[in-house]
Amino acid sequence: MSRRFYSFKRTLAIILCVAVSFACAHVLSYKPVKALERDFFSYSPTDEQIDEAKRQREEAQRKADEAASKIRSLKGEKSELSGELAELKNLSDAQLAQYEEIAEEYAAALIAKKEALDKYIKSQENLKAKRIQYSERISVMFAYENKSTLEILLSSKSIAGFFTNLELISLIGDADRQMIDQLTIAMDDAELQNQVALKEAEEMQAIAEEKQGELKELRDRIGVTEEALDRKKSQLSTWEQREDAFREEADRLDDEIRRLQREREEEQRRRQATPTPSGKSGGNNGGGNSGGGNSGGGNNGGGNSGGGNSGGGSQTKPKTKMTWPYPGDYTIYSPYGMRMHPIYKEYRMHWGVDLGGEYGNPIVAAKGGTVIKVEEPVEGQNTGGSNYGNYCVIDHGNGISTAYAHCRDVYVHVGDTVKAGQTIAECGSTGASTGPHLHFEVRVNGEKVDPAPYIT
Repeated sequence: MSRRFYSFKRTLAIILCVAVSFACAHVLSYKPVKALERDFFSYSPTDEQIDEAKRQREEAQRKADEAASKIRSLKGEKSELSGELAELKNLSDAQLAQYEEIAEEYAAALIAKKEALDKYIKSQENLKAKRIQYSERISVMFAYENKSTLEILLSSKSIAGFFTNLELISLIGDADRQMIDQLTIAMDDAELQNQVALKEAEEMQAIAEEKQGELKELRDRIGVTEEALDRKKSQLSTWEQREDAFREEADRLDDEIRRLQREREEEQRRRQATPTPSGKSGGNNGGGNSGGGNSGGGNNGGGNSGGGNSGGGSQTKPKTKMTWPYPGDYTIYSPYGMRMHPIYKEYRMHWGVDLGGEYGNPIVAAKGGTVIKVEEPVEGQNTGGSNYGNYCVIDHGNGISTAYAHCRDVYVHVGDTVKAGQTIAECGSTGASTGPHLHFEVRVNGEKVDPAPYIT
């Protein structure tokens, strides 16, 4: 009897050991402290730097408000100018009109500086807050990392309690990984704003000083000449130069998408023309129908919808509707179209719509189709790269394609068939981007069109 009982206990112990081993392998497979391999303190803004940025932001706002007040006075009757603007009564009409224009550019430069500093300050303070959370968790992470399975077993009141403790440690590990991801995002964004936003603020300050010089020169002409200034165009900021390069890349992508769509259509025709063993032609494949693009008409047509308008003008109402590609936030933060730049006085085109704005949030396919292009120059990174950054293009048939830019990560590959609403990427700020968002484009027969009518 005792031998059988001993044998039973030994068998039970072996089973328990195997179960514990499997549980430990599953639950403790991730090591939270591995995140410490990254130096999260390599970039550390000081309180003095942040306070100085706040001081500059307040000064820029104050000067912009003063400039706006003067502009309102300038828009009134010339004879009613008073105070420090009284001397401007002696400007010629052409000079006064030019003075008002320069004053508006001066105010716009100050507002742009203030907005750039807003981004910088917000990102730096967010990084400080995440670092505090991270520091508070380090001791807990080490405690659980260095606790052996035997210690967990011995500290548990029962086998059920042991597995419960393992599960809690697993949840703590998941929370740690999420926290570390948020810290990584905070650090990447803080570094991005340190490079981009601060540079933009400095360049906007230089433009504001340039405008101040022009305003002084106009005042100095009072009683000397009635001629307006022969003005030089302000040099484009570093950011605007990147935006110009992005627009050029968008135009180049038009031709590439046309070529890729032609190649896909030719491949589909070849497959359809090839007899199958049953005597039928090879038909629906490669996601052709998932985009609704193989039927000759009906609601999925859209071959001529959207028009071929690449100049941002009128556009016929599309015959096909798409899923909103950024779930959870249904605002268009920057629309498609031409707009006059308030500082450079140039018309500048925005070829898509900007949606969303959180690192790591899902991006979904707006319509079923086949992935025809994927580029990930900085795969898995929050920032970095140029132009579109990490992006993909989906062909939906009938000449319609969609592009998803500035991603952190792209999940799909060329040739993949996707369905509407399927997650295809994560939101990021790669390429020519100053913050996390999805830049979404729609093309019809290779021509960029306004995406809004398709998704709203």
